[in-house]
Amino acid sequence: MMKPYNCLILLFLLCLTSCSKFLDEVPEDRLAEVNFYKNLDEARSAVNAVYAPLRPGIFRGPYFLQVEIMADYAEGRGSTSIIGEYKGLDVVNISRVAAIWDGFYRSIRNANIAIEKIPSITNASETDKNALVAEARFLRAFSYYHLVRNWGAVPLYLSTTPQSTARKPIAEVYAAIVADLEFAATNLPEKAAQYGRPGIQAANALLADVSLTAGNWQVAKDKAAEVIASNQFSLVNITKTDDWDNVFGPTVNGSSEEIFYLKFNHLDGWEWPHNLLWSETTFSPFGNYVIYSTLDNRFLNAWDNQDLRKQWDIFTTYINRKTGKLDTLPVSTPVLFSKWRDPGAPTTVGHANDYPFLRYADVLLIYAEADAMAGGSPSTVAVERLNMIRRRAYGFPATSVSPKDYPTTGWTLDAFRDTVLQERAYELFMEGKRWLDLKRTGKVKQVIKANLGKDVQDIHLLWPIPQQEIDTNPELSQADQNPGY
Repeated sequence: MMKPYNCLILLFLLCLTSCSKFLDEVPEDRLAEVNFYKNLDEARSAVNAVYAPLRPGIFRGPYFLQVEIMADYAEGRGSTSIIGEYKGLDVVNISRVAAIWDGFYRSIRNANIAIEKIPSITNASETDKNALVAEARFLRAFSYYHLVRNWGAVPLYLSTTPQSTARKPIAEVYAAIVADLEFAATNLPEKAAQYGRPGIQAANALLADVSLTAGNWQVAKDKAAEVIASNQFSLVNITKTDDWDNVFGPTVNGSSEEIFYLKFNHLDGWEWPHNLLWSETTFSPFGNYVIYSTLDNRFLNAWDNQDLRKQWDIFTTYINRKTGKLDTLPVSTPVLFSKWRDPGAPTTVGHANDYPFLRYADVLLIYAEADAMAGGSPSTVAVERLNMIRRRAYGFPATSVSPKDYPTTGWTLDAFRDTVLQERAYELFMEGKRWLDLKRTGKVKQVIKANLGKDVQDIHLLWPIPQQEIDTNPELSQADQNPGY
């Protein structure tokens, strides 16, 4: 939806099947606002409507196909192959990112409705109303955070007033994101009432992430420290490869490191995993193996084979589910990814793995990087946060000294940051973050060239503004398009 406000303000209503793994209600049909907002239940349905465009339209699959193929460990197959050439997008993929833009702005539109209308409810406490408004503002910040990183300057809608707007400076978009998250961190419940909704620490964690991207190192460090000090989270213990199923498996709901996840189940599942898998494996009954890698990929070859994350995340051979024998992947797609496994998925869009947008491992790594950047060198605490991730990766207890620990002294700032960045790449592998990490640190061209031997053209650094937005928004012209499109 390219102009989300030039119409009557309408609201999605409940129509999705309720389930134990996600929100009880996700409204999708519409009802005139005059008939709504009479009680707290209807206000909750209004907030549920903010989630509706995100899960099925964006994060079920399309978003990850775009950002992960641009990582330095991946190649795209078929219509996605052009993404991994780093020369800009073709018509097919331009239409895909336009649909992603549309979904984010639909979510923003629904958030603005909830933010403005919920305070008018008379038979609810201010605390309850503020908590719902805070959730809507958290989700609005969530959408703008993805928009600004992938498109740069974007139109900024912070009310339901009919309007068309020019692209706002990146700094102005970030200021709006921070304002929403600060409100959320003050007014959300200490612990979310339901997995899949944010609590205070989700707002702090997202604010830490946003601040890291924006280069506000001290804020990033302080907010990550707040999440850690809350003692609400811990790393899931890993002693063998299959233990990763306790972090990423289809039945996991509310692990000790879950901060804010988008929830999926077999009835309303995730399409993303089947794009990664070979259907004959025991990992899933479906598979398009759209994203793959090559045997000479430098990123993967430099990854220690003893790292339990690598053992879980990638495969070149597999036990054939039909024959029970060990088979080798075909030469066309010799390396595939297996982080998201659901052998019981009922359909290609029925994988029940949740999307971990924010988990405790992220926060520890944010703290490590932000601490070093804020202080000019890493503190012993920053190194410890990094070592917690590394120990767990090799099957050691996260909070005890191990043979795999990084040294506590002797670091230069650049060396430590590069080490954190690489650890993020291993830990957050296939979670939609590597490409964005390379962009925010200014290392895209250098790293892609080193690991893939490809040159990243400037046109590839930002997605194109949808043409329909330019055609229908009177404050935009073709001159406002991102370079190269």
